[in-house]
Amino acid sequence: MVRPTVLALLSVFLILPAATAADPWHLPGWQARAVVEIAKPATETGVDTAGVRILCQGKSKADGSDYRVLDAAGKPVRFQLMFHDAERYSLLSFHAIDPKQRYFVYFGNPKAERSAEQVIVNPAPGAGPPKGAWVPKYGFVLEAIQRPEGDNPRTVADMAELIKGSKAKYGARYQRRIADGYNPFGPSDYYLSIYRGWIRIPKDGKYQFCTVSNEASFSFLDGKELIHWPGRHTVDRGSRGEVNALVELTAGLHYLEYYHEEVTLEQMAYLGWRPSADAGPFAPIPESIFTAPHAAVATRYETPKGVLAIFEPIITDSVWPAERSEGQWTRCRFQVTKNAALPAGMTYQWDFGDGQTATGAEVEHVYLALGRRTVTLAAKGMGLSSTTNWPLRIFEIEHVTEQFKEGRPRDYAKLARAYDRAKLDEVGLGELAYLFAESEEAAEALAVGKLFLTRFKDAKPAQTGQLRRLMADCALRSGQGSIAEVIADYQASLTKDTPAAEKLAVLARLIRLVGIERKTPDKVAPLLAQVEEIIKAAPRLDDETRTAYRHAVIAAGDVLLWQGKHDGARELYAKAEQLTRNPIPRQVRAARIGAYPNALREYIGGGNFGAALDLVDRWDETFPTEKVKGHTLYWRGKILTLRGQPKDAERYLQLAVRLTVGADFESEERWLLAQTLEQLGRKDEARKELEKLVASGLNDEFTRRAKEKLRK
Repeated sequence: MVRPTVLALLSVFLILPAATAADPWHLPGWQARAVVEIAKPATETGVDTAGVRILCQGKSKADGSDYRVLDAAGKPVRFQLMFHDAERYSLLSFHAIDPKQRYFVYFGNPKAERSAEQVIVNPAPGAGPPKGAWVPKYGFVLEAIQRPEGDNPRTVADMAELIKGSKAKYGARYQRRIADGYNPFGPSDYYLSIYRGWIRIPKDGKYQFCTVSNEASFSFLDGKELIHWPGRHTVDRGSRGEVNALVELTAGLHYLEYYHEEVTLEQMAYLGWRPSADAGPFAPIPESIFTAPHAAVATRYETPKGVLAIFEPIITDSVWPAERSEGQWTRCRFQVTKNAALPAGMTYQWDFGDGQTATGAEVEHVYLALGRRTVTLAAKGMGLSSTTNWPLRIFEIEHVTEQFKEGRPRDYAKLARAYDRAKLDEVGLGELAYLFAESEEAAEALAVGKLFLTRFKDAKPAQTGQLRRLMADCALRSGQGSIAEVIADYQASLTKDTPAAEKLAVLARLIRLVGIERKTPDKVAPLLAQVEEIIKAAPRLDDETRTAYRHAVIAAGDVLLWQGKHDGARELYAKAEQLTRNPIPRQVRAARIGAYPNALREYIGGGNFGAALDLVDRWDETFPTEKVKGHTLYWRGKILTLRGQPKDAERYLQLAVRLTVGADFESEERWLLAQTLEQLGRKDEARKELEKLVASGLNDEFTRRAKEKLRK
C-alpha cells in the first residue's frame, strides 16, 4: 500500500458587531478588509515587496479583481495577485517601502473593476516576468492544481493545455526552492506544480542547471527556454543531472519558471545547478538564491460594521490501518483564530458533515474515510446568530512529513468513542469498527460490528464478510465466544464464489488467531489441510494465489515458532520460500537482509510507523526462515510499542527476548517489553523484566534507565 498531505484549510467569517475599527473605512462599497502588518522584514537589503496570505473565503470575486491594497495613509499601493482561490485564500505581493507601517487589503465588492495598481501577469508557460512601472521582484511561489486526464505533454503548448483544463486549485505558498517530492496541498496523484518567481544570480558567469522530474517538466529563465524534459519518464534517467543546460548569466535578478506534471507513482520536481561551466556533480540551488519578500500577516479582518472572526482547521495527521491494505483515518483540528478584538462569551457549534458534531473554539475531529464533507459552523452570542457552510476535502495522504505526520490509532479511538454511531453512514460505521480493533479495543469493535450488521443488512456481501471476520478476530482476542463458534463464523464468510486467494488469506489469518492468540495449536492441522485442498482444486496457481498460499504456510510456521518448535517452523518457512517463483541469490539475499534495519531506523526516525510495519511484513514474507532468529519480532514489537499498541507489541517482544539472546538490541527489547507490560497494568511482570535487564551486567542506555526506574 502506498503510504503514504492540499493542506486542507477551512476558514469562515462571522461578523461581530461589538467591535468598531480603529482606522477609518477607506473604500465605500467594499464589505471586507484585512489589516496587514509586516511581522518579519526580509534580511536582504533593498527588498521593496511584502507577501501576505489573505483568507477571502468566498467574499472576493472569482477573478480577484476587487482586491485593493492601501497604505497607512489610505493611498493605493501596487500589488500582484500571486495565487487566488476565491473560496479559500489568496497570496498577494504588494509594494512595501516602509516595512514598519500598517497596510489594508480590501475585498468583497462584486461591482468593482480591476484597479490600475494591480500588476497583471501572463499565466502562459514561458511568458516571462510581468510588465509594469513596478513589479514584485522579491518572492517565489509554488502553486499546485489538479491535473486533468490526458497524455503526458510533449510540448510547452501541451503543458499549457493541461493547465488550462484544470478544474481545481489545491493551494500555493511562498517558498525558496524547486525541490518537492509530494503535493503539499492535496492528493499526490494527478496534479500540476507551477513554480514562478525571482532568483538572484550572485555574479556574472556560466551556470549549469539540471532538472529531475517524474513525468514531464519544462523550465524557463527570463522567458527563454532553460531545460525541457517532455513526455513520460521517471527520475532514473536524470537523477545524476543527465538532463541539463548551460547558460551565461549576468549578476542580479532573473525570472524563473518551472512547470511539472504528475500522474501516479513516485513524485518529483527538482531543479539543481552547478555555478560554473566545469564538469562535476550538480547540487541543490541554495535557498538564498531564491528571493523572499517581507513576511506579512493579516492581524485582523473587519467589515464596515465590526470585526470578523476566522475559523481555520488544519489536517494534523493520519493513520493507515496496519491490518489492511486500504483505508485512511484523518485527524483535523478546527480552531477559532485568536484575535484580541473578538468579544468573549461566544459559543461555537461544529457539524463535521459525517453525522458528528462538537462545540468549542478549538476542537479535533477524526474523519473515518476520504471524500468531501460539508462542514457547518454555527456561532451564537453577543447578539449574533450565524451559520456558515464550507466544503472540506479529506484526501489520500501518501507521505509522512513535517506537515503531515502519522497519528496513533489509540488517540483516534479516544476521539471517536464519543461519536453518535447511529448517524454514521455505512462506510463510516464500518471504518469505526476497524479503528477500534486496531486500537486494541475489541469489545468496542464487536459492538460497532453488531450495529453495522443490524443497520446495513443490504451491504455488499464482501464487505459484510470482512466485517464478520473482524468481529471473529475481536471475539478471539477478547475471549468472547468459543473457538468453534469463531471458526464457524470465519468459514461462513467464505462462499463458493470467494476467490481461492481470498480463501487462503482468510485461513492464514484464522491459523494465527487460533494457534497463537488463543493458544489452541491442535485446531491448526484441519485448517492447514483445508489450505492444501484449495490448492489442489485451483485450476492454476497464479501469482496472487501462490502468494496467499505462502502466507498460509508461513502462518502455520508461526504457530510452531510460538510453541518453541523451531525445527518444524523452519521447515514450513523453507517450504514457503521454495514457493517463490524467482528465488533470490544468496549474495542478494544477504544484502537485502542487511539493508532492512537501516531502512527501518529511517522510517522510525521520521515517525512513519505504518511504512515501517509494511517493511517488516516484506522482510517476513520474503525471507521467512529468518524469523527463527527473532530479529523481525523485535522490530515489529518496537514499532507497535511506538504506535501505541502495547498488547500486540508485548506478544512479539516476549518471543523476541527468548530468540535473540546476545543480539545488539537485547537490552532495548527487554526495556521495551517492560514498558508494554507496565502500560498493560502488569507492573510486577514489568519490574521482573527490569531486574533481568540489570542482572544481565550490560552497561548501556537501557540498563541505566532500568536501574533508575527500579530506584524510583
